[in-house]
Amino acid sequence: MSAPEFRAARASSLKGFGLLYLGDEFCQNLLPSRADFFAAAEKFKGRVVLVTPLLTDEVFDEMEQIITSFSSSRNRLEVVVNDLGLLHAVKRRYAGRVDVALGRLFTHRVKVMPPGFAARFLKEHGVKRAELDDPSLLPRLQGLGLKFSFHSPFRYLSTTRFCPWERHWPASCALSCLGKTQKLEHSRLPRPLLLKGQAYGLKTCGVPAHPAVDRQVKESLPAPGRG
Repeated sequence: MSAPEFRAARASSLKGFGLLYLGDEFCQNLLPSRADFFAAAEKFKGRVVLVTPLLTDEVFDEMEQIITSFSSSRNRLEVVVNDLGLLHAVKRRYAGRVDVALGRLFTHRVKVMPPGFAARFLKEHGVKRAELDDPSLLPRLQGLGLKFSFHSPFRYLSTTRFCPWERHWPASCALSCLGKTQKLEHSRLPRPLLLKGQAYGLKTCGVPAHPAVDRQVKESLPAPGRG
């Protein structure tokens, strides 16, 4: 759930869930502030996971402030990481107080690593979980000792840092993408794509039955308009 969606949500809409994924994997304009995390502790009674995309320097510092404020050796904070710099920072400064999950962007980097290198990389950075939305990756990542969180009903294929909704690079924005998806059709596309935030992808259905998939992450997916 993005930070703006969380701010608008009623506490009753969060009942029945064991975890709250707060943030966004594809756009840093949808990330929470420290105040949002304080509010999450009151509005949501379960664990809150910090979800992060690729980061600019300014926003990187803001995410570090959240990690510093909301993690400890007794109360470890789970962070979904897609930025290599943040992964290294967690390893150097927060290894004893943060549980790292590789985000969907980062998981696609791992899939092309030689298996031996990937295993060493994950162990060195303390990674024991990865976020997925594509079942075809499961056999390719087997043997790395990972648990998987599976996202539905949106599967990302590509992402951009240039906002397709407001036509700008990372900057303050009017949150024009909230509550919307856009269906993209072209003769060169084998099938239509969905634009959700800054990610292009497909609508999916269901979660694969796999012993390493121990967490289901439900995303909001509004009905698409046409583009």
